[in-house]
Amino acid sequence: MAQDDQKDQLPEDDANGHPQRYLIAFTVTLASLLEGLDTSVVNVSIPEMMGALGVSLDQIAGVTTGYIVASVIVIPLTGWLASLFGRKNYFAGSLALFTLSSLMCGLSSSLTEIVIWRIIQGIGGGALLATSQAIIYEVFPKREHSKAMAIWGLGIMVGPAVGPPLGGYLTEVLSWPWIFFINVPVGILALAAVWVLVPNSPYREKVKKVDFPGLVLLAVGVGTLQMFLDQGQSLGWFTSDIIWMYTLTIVFCLGLFVYWELKIKEPVVDLRILANAQFTACCLFTFVQAMCTLAIVFVTPLMLMDLMGYSAMQTGFIMLPVALGTGIIMFVVGRYANRFNPYAVILIGVGIFFFAMAKYSYFTNETPREDFFMPLLLRGIGLGMIFVPLNALAVADLPKAKIAAATGLLNLLRWVGSSVGIAISATILGKIEERFAFLLSSTMTIANPMQSWTFNEISRRAHSDGLPASLSDNYAYMLLNDHFLNTAKSLAFERIFAIFGLSLIVVLPLLLLMRKRPDESAPAPSGH
Repeated sequence: MAQDDQKDQLPEDDANGHPQRYLIAFTVTLASLLEGLDTSVVNVSIPEMMGALGVSLDQIAGVTTGYIVASVIVIPLTGWLASLFGRKNYFAGSLALFTLSSLMCGLSSSLTEIVIWRIIQGIGGGALLATSQAIIYEVFPKREHSKAMAIWGLGIMVGPAVGPPLGGYLTEVLSWPWIFFINVPVGILALAAVWVLVPNSPYREKVKKVDFPGLVLLAVGVGTLQMFLDQGQSLGWFTSDIIWMYTLTIVFCLGLFVYWELKIKEPVVDLRILANAQFTACCLFTFVQAMCTLAIVFVTPLMLMDLMGYSAMQTGFIMLPVALGTGIIMFVVGRYANRFNPYAVILIGVGIFFFAMAKYSYFTNETPREDFFMPLLLRGIGLGMIFVPLNALAVADLPKAKIAAATGLLNLLRWVGSSVGIAISATILGKIEERFAFLLSSTMTIANPMQSWTFNEISRRAHSDGLPASLSDNYAYMLLNDHFLNTAKSLAFERIFAIFGLSLIVVLPLLLLMRKRPDESAPAPSGH
């Protein structure tokens, strides 16, 4: 027993890190890949699930919402739960829960069953990202944190990108339950590797008293925030009484939660680490990065399927260059991290992402398929260049005893940022599309000679092709209306890409607060 405890110890001043740190990194990254994959693989199978279960779109939304709400509640609690149960036990138990619930989701025969198991899956999945990140930070020395984040980042960046084509393939070739069954063998393999390789944290402080008020306030506040973001667009935001009720609940619960956690000695979430300026700056930058990333991930498939008519599987394969660019650049940046200035890498990454979004803004329903490759590849490269150094900088100025709590907060903000990005993009897309459609359709009048000539010409040709005269005018009107709507959609997507392309530039001044580099060197000079 003493030998096991000694083996698990990893002194903070150990310059070399854990001797099996790369095997550990690949093991926990495999678990993170499962969670990242699961967030996107379900979306393309929603129509098939609706048909198989005999439910509507509003009802099937619980399959996605239940998972997200459960995950977002668990994420900030990961540091506390790891201290309560022991990090290795907690991580292995969460992975086992995720794997078992994946199997049960695939075996579900009713909406109620699958929603319940998706909630349980979210409880297990929420722990995987933050806990795996904390494990990697501890087993690697600080000078290798960028390299470690490149390995770990493959799971959470490439996983969601691979999800749509994989989900489309499994659904079309097999059936929708296989999007869950595929998690089972990978989860069992990862669980066995975790049990053999992953050490317990030498910095664990055992929980002496359970913070029940903090647990309840956090669960209600964060859960309500997620429902607020999910339902805001469909309910009309603040024109809805339900949204106002959500808002009051969020303000009350999270406000009281912050006050309570700062007051007690053993909080469920250690908010005091936000006093570290570098960590807080990285959290805010991560929030905006996640907001931009998921907004584009949400909008791009809509553009490809709704505007351009591609199938779910075609859309997934068109988007593969994002994963390709992210994977390649994260390997390069991680491999040679000590040779690069992390601030310069982030600046270049933001510039590449902005350039990619500028290219995105020229996409129309007439864009050839091959023209998507380079902008999507550049988007993946830009995001990969930002992700690796930013995550290494986040904990560069924190003691290792605070890393578990820090990763929980960092991943909470990443998740909330993702939800905010989706909510904002859905709202902006709807409003802009509606406005442009109105402005364009209002020009379709007899007083407009060009519109009048086009209308009459379409009607005449339709009649000459055999359509009755009573229907040719209706056909011409429908054709022109579809043209206006597609033009409005193109303009709306253009604005979305421009808005989120600029958003990362706005937060670049936060780099001035990130003064401690991850290689444990002295603080960066004021000109960085």
